This record gives sequence, structure tokens and C-alpha cells, in this order.
Amino acid sequence: MNSAVKKLIILQSLLLIGCSSQNLVIDIFIPKPLVKMNENITAKLTLDEQIKNFIFSPEELQKREASIEINFGNTQEKLFENIFSSFFKLNNTETIPNPETKIILIDIKLDKFEYLTPQAAANQKYSVWFKYNIFIKDSNNQLLDNWVVTGYGEQETGVFQGDEAFKRAIRIALRDTGANLSIKTQDEIENITNMIG
Repeated sequence: MNSAVKKLIILQSLLLIGCSSQNLVIDIFIPKPLVKMNENITAKLTLDEQIKNFIFSPEELQKREASIEINFGNTQEKLFENIFSSFFKLNNTETIPNPETKIILIDIKLDKFEYLTPQAAANQKYSVWFKYNIFIKDSNNQLLDNWVVTGYGEQETGVFQGDEAFKRAIRIALRDTGANLSIKTQDEIENITNMIG
């Protein structure tokens, strides 16, 4: 086998390795914010399927690089439960423990999940962005408010091995989402209380 053929085989092997599939599993703990709970309001959370046990698979345009599959498991669900359970009692059952309890319905949808890899951005960092639409409704399903909550995270590759920098960027973006959601809820909780009487 001559030198040119050997080089061609090695180059093809490297290209195949570079385009191989990556599977990332995301796990993160989002701490509860230290806020005063409103004891008079019970919230029911509704999460869309892109939040509950979400597995992200890239679209065809994104498959120019390695095909990255990201398994979020219940990470996003826990994020929203942790934040909202600090402000309200959560009750996702049909029974209402106290007839005088005020109910709000919180419907959460993942609008966008986007990322840039170092290859796509031509730099040495991963960037991740989440955007959620949150609909606050009264017990009659009437819309009280509509929030847009985002989270952004970036991480330079630096000394991290394999996919660790990408995972860290995702975790930072989820923590940023949690912080932004806490601030938004704190700012709006009085308005919500007034709207439901």
C-alpha cells in the first residue's frame, strides 16, 4: 500500500470520527430561591412535551458537524417545579384541599433551544440559549399574563475533556433561566394576587 493511499485512509477515518454521533445526558440541580411563599395561592403546572423528558435531536442543517443528541431527562421539569414551589403551593391533582384557596394555572412551553459549537462559531466556546413562554391563567382558564423567560450560557472549551464544556454551557443556561424566572415571578407576584382577587 503506497503512502498516498495510507494518507487517504487515515484522513477518511479522522473525518468519520469527527462526524460521529454524540449523546449528552444533562443533569443539574437548581436550588430553590429564598423567597416568601404566598400561602393563599395554589399553582398547577402544565409542561409541554419538550420540557418533560426532552431529547433534542439536531435538524438536518445542523448535522454538518457531529450529530449531537441531548437528553435533558426531567431537568427542565425540576427547574420549574423548584422555582414555582418556592412562591406557591403546587398541586397538580384535581382535588382542592381548601375551598378558599386561590388557584392559578401555569402553562409552560419551550419556545426555542439553540446552541453554537466552537466549529460553527469559529471560536473556542459553546453558547446555549433557552426561551420559554409561560402563560399564567386563573382557575377558569382565563389568561392573566404571558411571560417570556430566557436563559443564556457559554463555556470556553479550555481544559475540559470531550463534551464537558458543552454540558457546562447548558447547565449555566438552565441556571440563568432559573434566576430570570425567580426575578420575574418576584416582580409579578403582587399583580397576579390582585388579578385573582
